[in-house]
Amino acid sequence: MREKIAILGGGFGALTAAWHLSATPRLRRRYEVEIWQMGWRLGGKCATGRDARNRILEHGLHFWFGCYDNAWALLRDIYAEWEDRPADCPFETGLDAFQPQDFTPLWTCQEDGEWGFWNVEWPNNCDTRGSGHVQLSVRGMITQLASLLKDLMHGALRDDDDPDHAAVAREHHKFGHVREVLGNGACPDQHAHDDLADLRDRFRPHRQRGLPMGGLFADVLHLGTALAAGAVCDLLIRRKSLDDLNAIEFRDWLKSHGADAELVDTTSVVRAIYDCCFWYLEGDHDRPSVGTGTALRVILRIVTTYKESVMFTVKAGMGEAVVAPLYDVLRARGVKINFFHKTTGLHLDAARTSVNRITLARQARPKDEYIATKVIDGVPTWPSEPYWDQLEDGEALRDAGVDFENHWSPPYKTEKIELRRGRDFDRVILGIAMGGYKPVNDTEPSLAQELIDEGGPFADMCANIGLVPTLAAQVWLPTDTHALGWDRQPATVAGPGPFDIWADMSQLMPLEGGHGSIHYFCGAYGTDAFRAPATANVQAEALADVTARFDDWIAANATTNWCLREPQPLSTQQTYIRANIDPAECCVGAAAGEVAYRLTADGSGFDNLVLAGCHLRTGLNTTCVESAVMSGMQAARAISGIPLVVPGEHYL
Repeated sequence: MREKIAILGGGFGALTAAWHLSATPRLRRRYEVEIWQMGWRLGGKCATGRDARNRILEHGLHFWFGCYDNAWALLRDIYAEWEDRPADCPFETGLDAFQPQDFTPLWTCQEDGEWGFWNVEWPNNCDTRGSGHVQLSVRGMITQLASLLKDLMHGALRDDDDPDHAAVAREHHKFGHVREVLGNGACPDQHAHDDLADLRDRFRPHRQRGLPMGGLFADVLHLGTALAAGAVCDLLIRRKSLDDLNAIEFRDWLKSHGADAELVDTTSVVRAIYDCCFWYLEGDHDRPSVGTGTALRVILRIVTTYKESVMFTVKAGMGEAVVAPLYDVLRARGVKINFFHKTTGLHLDAARTSVNRITLARQARPKDEYIATKVIDGVPTWPSEPYWDQLEDGEALRDAGVDFENHWSPPYKTEKIELRRGRDFDRVILGIAMGGYKPVNDTEPSLAQELIDEGGPFADMCANIGLVPTLAAQVWLPTDTHALGWDRQPATVAGPGPFDIWADMSQLMPLEGGHGSIHYFCGAYGTDAFRAPATANVQAEALADVTARFDDWIAANATTNWCLREPQPLSTQQTYIRANIDPAECCVGAAAGEVAYRLTADGSGFDNLVLAGCHLRTGLNTTCVESAVMSGMQAARAISGIPLVVPGEHYL
């Protein structure tokens, strides 16, 4: 008899676990896998929907970095097995559903208060996405970083108009000494550390004038050498681990190793990584926080292990290019997926050591088998709302404004469903986003309340890891990228808040059938609205607030990012705005001191409960698709022993 696995949730962690538990005929003979998901679609924070105008609506802007080895491998394998692919699908390998994004202008605020861009172009390499091999050691990482900084010095010789900086750039032999010592396996000496410290100090910023374009090189070289010197000192000489450093906020750590304090607090070079990862306490830009060990892992993995290009943007909706094909393959393997089932409770046995019952709310009844996706121009798509005509009383639910995915939806009738251990499941994978079960107020018990009440590591994780709300906007303009003032599609970070990330996503225009250009904006959103009880009206209030903030942002900044466009407000028909404040839609923090509370997939403390999601200790330990995929692989391994290796889980 097959062991029954109940997977709760439909994000990347849950779906990846299902993928690996059903990967071979042998595994499919061992395990009966069933997914229980609220609402009408899969993908979690990467869920996508098409609206009535055929526009792709996302939760936000999703970059896939070139270092996402596990995510790329998953995507490649999905397409290799996707037998039901539409004949006219524009994508063949999955990897071709993304395009390289090497042009990443960096916003910078000049001394006069005006914003502008440092136009950053990343080099390509000949590595292959999804091929594994991301196991750099600390020694290897610092050696690779020294090589990159040495290459950057050559750029400084060419582009920096500061003669002092250019003179120092000619001292690249000091990086050669660092590489020689570490590359040969020798014990790091004080001289290697001093070489890095000397270069750090030579690029300490001048305060008497604003830096020109060469200032980017100066900032990166000063901070990069401070980072490398700190890594040599703490990791190689003092023999600390990265986990030891997670108690220290990253900016404070940089300053403690000689980085200029004002530069650390103001430069776009530092802000960029905080913005990309939403490293702000409860989304508040005035409270940046990330553990140093996590920051180092993320920065060094992005910079030193990327393959082909540093990052990529998708050519369709994320839920269309990735999630829908995965959904098709899982169903073909026999994985059962139950939409419209919201988990409401995990209940323990009498010994309080195992999950004995699961309660769910059936949100709606399909009239027949629910057909979740529809092919448009060769691409399987999800709707932005359920296919109401497939549901019993669908028209009434629609007219009442019901939102099956939202904590503050208008009330609707549900049916209680109960799953019992031994009959309906043997083991459980809790793949719901942590915000979906972390207690956020005193009036609503968690769906995992019985587990939390037992205390221990699971309760500590829920209590000590914070949530980060986000906001997002999509804009459709009749003007193309070139006419807006750009020769290439930019993807930018470190801009004026709160919409500090912006990318031109006009590659989506052919699929949507329009003309002009498409632009995505996102950022952390400083609010505690996610704590409001279900009876509140905070979703509408937050949406109004985010809409007003975006109108203000466009009025203040649109002539910078769209320099050839005449200043004018955007109409509501040109925009789609989101306030991602639902607890299950919030990102998970990685603040100083928090990462210690992250659990491994097999560390729930309950016999038959395995965890999945980007809030776990995966080896990357921050909110991103790669971390979610890694967690799903680790969850599958906790049950089946496969996969044996998760690339990157022991990185540094």
